Amino acid sequence: MIIGKGAGIILIANDRRILLQYRNKDNKWNQDSWGEFGGQIEEGETPEEAVKRELKEELGIELVDLKFFKKYELQRKKGIYEQFVFIASLNYPIESLKKQQKEGKDLALFVYEEIKNLKMADYTRKILEDFFKENGKNIPRKTGAFVFGEKLGIIKI
Repeated sequence: MIIGKGAGIILIANDRRILLQYRNKDNKWNQDSWGEFGGQIEEGETPEEAVKRELKEELGIELVDLKFFKKYELQRKKGIYEQFVFIASLNYPIESLKKQQKEGKDLALFVYEEIKNLKMADYTRKILEDFFKENGKNIPRKTGAFVFGEKLGIIKI
């Protein structure tokens, strides 16, 4: 039984680092830990619409070009929670994002080796490990396009 749906996003900076959010102790889920940006899918929303809305609410940014990565089914006590994950290039300076951040305690950019040692939910770690496994630990430098595996094709930046 599906008990809820969420949408998250892996945001990739031009220098190949991943943007993550540090969640407050009072956050509903994954308190006091790092995670991707995103949240609940509201009634009548598609996963893509939800992740765009969440980015607007959390960071005050609008993304147009994002690509679907994977759907995860998270087993919970009362049923399955579906998590839809997207990928997009981050074309905003970190300083601006810190000033605009409306949810979470902090945000920061990380390379693969740093992510491995961060405090985060098991499912978030699985999502990021899958991403790096499929796309390599060294995400290509900016060359006009990021190539994310055969399943996704090209994400233009």
